Amino acid sequence: MPSPHTIAATEQIERLKVMKRQESTHYMIPDYLSPEWQARLAEAEVSDHPPTNESTPPTNESTPASSSAIELWREKICEWCYNVVDHYELPRESVSVAMNILDRYVSSRLLTPKTYTLAGVTAIHIAVKLVSQYKLCMSHLLALCAGKITADDIASMELTMLSALSWRVSGPTAADFCGELIDSSFTETTPHALNGLHDMARYLTELAVCEYFFVTRKPSSIALASISYAIELTNDHVHHRDKDRFISRVAQVGLDIVDDEVTQCHARLRVMYRKNVAVNEEVDYDGEVRGDRGQGSPTGVGGGPDNTCKKRKRVKEVDKEGRLITEHGEEIARFSPV
Repeated sequence: MPSPHTIAATEQIERLKVMKRQESTHYMIPDYLSPEWQARLAEAEVSDHPPTNESTPPTNESTPASSSAIELWREKICEWCYNVVDHYELPRESVSVAMNILDRYVSSRLLTPKTYTLAGVTAIHIAVKLVSQYKLCMSHLLALCAGKITADDIASMELTMLSALSWRVSGPTAADFCGELIDSSFTETTPHALNGLHDMARYLTELAVCEYFFVTRKPSSIALASISYAIELTNDHVHHRDKDRFISRVAQVGLDIVDDEVTQCHARLRVMYRKNVAVNEEVDYDGEVRGDRGQGSPTGVGGGPDNTCKKRKRVKEVDKEGRLITEHGEEIARFSPV
């Protein structure tokens, strides 16, 4: 009869295989900012809504934007979402789910700035309901939107997005892969080192959420890159047998830690980490990080893996402009439509 440990390991492998199938099918995101994809969306838009002689002249609010503009919109929405979930003490994983929902929706149609903003707000509304046992009250969400979006707007857009996505809104995230792989592989590492590995890998996956480069990369590739780089950044304090077990587990699931996509993600994360977090650290030529963690902050992702929920500031009010204001009068987040 197999031991409980063997049964648990087998179940984890099967879960990872299911997640791997999901990321390669229903939850794949195309490079929707590529000229070819944008041209395809434009053709579909003309086909669905042919111009008429009585059409009104286009305005900034009615004309779909360029790929570079959409990328900037995405960064703004992502930053706003992280600020909101942090200071309402909601799971940060909500933002990863929200951006996956938003990216897949945006890949299917051309959006104006106003519609993109509404889709972003609706995406975090959906994601929080999926991820958190605590909800972001509609009244709070509307207050954050400073009167620019109504409850009916969000309700209507929610139905539109869910229908467009065939109600598939619970795909695997990079953080999901990290959790499963670390829990099933690193069984002999000390609790302190294991916590450090978990925190660093999770932080790196949050960095990836912020940048469009990772949109078209599989969550499993981002997770493998995050774990391998986290091992480097935590000064290699994991047990040597756990490293071997990790490589074995990856192979059992059908993943490849030296895959080109994983290598690309690793290189990009290294650049982002050093740019956003390691500003005040001493980094040697072997990639080891020494000294205190820097205070540089990536877009919307706190001050590093050691500066998350525990240091949140109490929100006193939301003002008329949709700003989150602390009890000390400090502005945390402002709703700024794209």
